Amino acid sequence: MSLQDRNSPMKLPSQTEVTIQLIGEELKSRKFFNSLTRLGLDNSYYQPNLDNLIMAYVGLHDNDNRTFDFYYSVIERRSELINKNKESVIEQALEVYVELVAEVRRREVLK
Repeated sequence: MSLQDRNSPMKLPSQTEVTIQLIGEELKSRKFFNSLTRLGLDNSYYQPNLDNLIMAYVGLHDNDNRTFDFYYSVIERRSELINKNKESVIEQALEVYVELVAEVRRREVLK
């Protein structure tokens, strides 16, 4: 029985919505920790690592270094584009999601 099957007035978010939220949080933390690095502070053990979870949710879970390099470059590029407002984070998170899903589809065509 899933949580959605219960007689609850609360609607749980879809996997896509959860994935986009995770991407937004990853973008914010990446921007924060990259800023610390630029100030001379090394990456911290406390930096969240949502990469594997996000990649699994979109279907990029082949454990190939090229896959991670692709994901990393998208996240790095998009994290630099966010501003200090929620709309900016959501916009970039959606763009990341679209890029990742497009990569999954591209790979399916190549099979």
